[in-house]
Amino acid sequence: MTKDDSKRFENSLLKNLDTKLGGHVSEAYSEEDFTGKPGQSMVLRVPGHGAKRIGFISLGKSAANAYAFRNFGEAIAAATKNAQASNVGIVLASTGSTSNESKLNIASTIASGTVLGTYEDNKFKSDSNKPVLKFVDILEFSQV
Repeated sequence: MTKDDSKRFENSLLKNLDTKLGGHVSEAYSEEDFTGKPGQSMVLRVPGHGAKRIGFISLGKSAANAYAFRNFGEAIAAATKNAQASNVGIVLASTGSTSNESKLNIASTIASGTVLGTYEDNKFKSDSNKPVLKFVDILEFSQV
């Protein structure tokens, strides 16, 4: 989530999202001290924009292996638990082209990490009324 000299995001996907949300992404980025470390997350409330919240979870600078994507899925699960969300949509921004086979492998690895991250042993717990993550949709792999 690097910025250029004019304090705007270099990533075109983030730049467009920040513009559509009236600069709230860059404002929160500065206030939350979001550095882009792997697994670091930030959730913004965005009423009136088609979603209640938008979350940002960093893969880090070198996220080209299955371990990083599984950890990303686990971070998604943790962020959705904290936000008490039941539906999640994921958009992945990449700096290079990704083959369809790689996209399928990445999606599968993220899904596995998300399932692992949502697991709770409730054997000795009373019934919980907490929201449960029901849907995770990988909406897009965009090249920036």
